[in-house]
Amino acid sequence: MKLLVIGAGVIGTVYGYVLAKAGHDVTHYVRPGKQAALQKGIRLRFLDGRKPDPADEAGLYRLKLVETLSPADGYDLILVSVRHYQLEALLPLLAQNAGQADVLFFNGNWEGLDVIDRYLPRSKYLWGFPVAGGGYQADGLDAAILGEVRLGEIDGQRTPRLKRLRGLFEQAGLKVDVQDNILHWLWVHFAINCGIIAAAFKAGGARQLLDSVPALRQGILAGREALAVCRARGVEVDAFEDAKSFMAPAWLGAAAVWVMMKTNRPARKIFERHTAVDELRRMYHDLLETGERLRVPTPRYSALGAYVDHPPVTIGRGAPIGV
Repeated sequence: MKLLVIGAGVIGTVYGYVLAKAGHDVTHYVRPGKQAALQKGIRLRFLDGRKPDPADEAGLYRLKLVETLSPADGYDLILVSVRHYQLEALLPLLAQNAGQADVLFFNGNWEGLDVIDRYLPRSKYLWGFPVAGGGYQADGLDAAILGEVRLGEIDGQRTPRLKRLRGLFEQAGLKVDVQDNILHWLWVHFAINCGIIAAAFKAGGARQLLDSVPALRQGILAGREALAVCRARGVEVDAFEDAKSFMAPAWLGAAAVWVMMKTNRPARKIFERHTAVDELRRMYHDLLETGERLRVPTPRYSALGAYVDHPPVTIGRGAPIGV
């Protein structure tokens, strides 16, 4: 398959790398003037969780790069992974130049689809979510990937293009979890992350959070209130497996997360290497504003706002992060 990845951020680079290694024709679209800086490639340190025994890899990803996009380029798929609040700025480019390519939005969503629908018909796009992450260091990208992704059509249908994309990711050794309501899954995942993120800010960083059951308990309780905001938006929260640990007794849920993060090296690395504090702070406040608008009480979640706005750490490795 001929793929275009928008940008060379963490997620686009990780999945561009694994899809290219699986034999697909992968090109990265970058801003004018950036191609020269990436011409020699990106050095990767890569914890591969697609295998039963996760293994570390290191290598050089020599990207194919372009600085222009045209409807005549003949891509089969355009993969877009940006921060949820940056997506709108990219939509005119996609509307004018995607051509016959399908568009896979591969990032979070909290705002819904109204803005996207103004630019693209739903027949043109579908949604997914990566299970990978990392961060750029002075010597390259330090990243990890788990062996699954989420995919779904907005209307929940099992379409031929969904089948094609499922095959694309399976060829790269990734299990595909197809969601019947991908938008509601995205909102639930966003809310869960917001509760954990807020607790990480208070704990003083990701590592401090993950090593403390009491701190994780605060994240569970804050996440439970965040999920109440999802319910107020019409989401059947109890239908989603990811939400179950937030509905269990808080100490039990916290202990389960603590154990998982002690034993799942790629998941822990994804969590610890995401240090984009501006993004995490924006997520926290977006959910808080929605809760206030819908008049959903979130006393535990709201009380963490002081730590989100004035984190008690210097940003860097181990700083507050989210999956």
